[in-house]
Amino acid sequence: MDLFIRLIEDPPVLIILTAFTVSISYMLTKYIKITKLLKALYTQLESFTKGNLSYRFEEFKQILLGNPCTQKAFEDFQYSLVFSDTLAFQDSDDKIEYENVSESVSGIQATTDIPYFFNDDSMISTQYNKNFIGVVPTLLTGFGPLFTFLKIATAFGKLDFTSAQTITATVAEFVAEMQIAAMCSVLAVGGCLVFTVTEKMVNSLILMPTFAKVQLKLASLFNVISTESFLIDLLKTSKIQNHENGTILKSIPRSFATSIQKDLANVIQPYLEGIIYGVNSLTEQLAKKSESNDELGGLF
Repeated sequence: MDLFIRLIEDPPVLIILTAFTVSISYMLTKYIKITKLLKALYTQLESFTKGNLSYRFEEFKQILLGNPCTQKAFEDFQYSLVFSDTLAFQDSDDKIEYENVSESVSGIQATTDIPYFFNDDSMISTQYNKNFIGVVPTLLTGFGPLFTFLKIATAFGKLDFTSAQTITATVAEFVAEMQIAAMCSVLAVGGCLVFTVTEKMVNSLILMPTFAKVQLKLASLFNVISTESFLIDLLKTSKIQNHENGTILKSIPRSFATSIQKDLANVIQPYLEGIIYGVNSLTEQLAKKSESNDELGGLF
């Protein structure tokens, strides 16, 4: 009990214990927080599929931008997406037909593999101080020999060799300091081992499995298309559009002639027939009037 009290009151031991407590508390807090964020993200993404992603893309985008783990990664990832669902065509019978731009793939495609953007460096390491956690084992290990040799030097400084009585009186203090010196090494190395094992266990058993589920879900939503395939699809789309434009240009004269014929048949011809009917009616009236004038002329 006396040894424990001396350990707690000793500054080097307090420094080692404080460093260990702060480090492992920081590591556990950050890892648990990131795990919760990834679990919440996976829950939100469960309802998304390749089939509904096209018309729910804005919702998908807001989910990834709203999560700290995927915000920066998605800002870069969205520029690698290619939207190439279908093209609509209208045939001569005014029927709408759809043709896939790509023969094998439709929907939203990515030109880069998902892990290139959504990896542990971009989604996990950015949420905590990776360098700090990486240096903790070295720091704790370094505290061991540092404070051990410091306490050994202090212990030898307490010995008084002026007489046998003083030597006997200072040996107890020397032994106590040597005990603390040994405990400094034990606590530092033990703290390093505990921190390293805890960090590896939390990372491999809790954090990484959740991250792998999110990464796999994201990968299942996008087909990956190479740059060459994208250029082939783009060339195909261009040829289809050029063909349709040529067909439209060729049909313009025929459509114009048909439109003129319809206008003549539906508008101008009835109008001319009305004029002809009016002229004929006017001619008949003039002829009748002329005959009546001739009869009156015969009487007088």
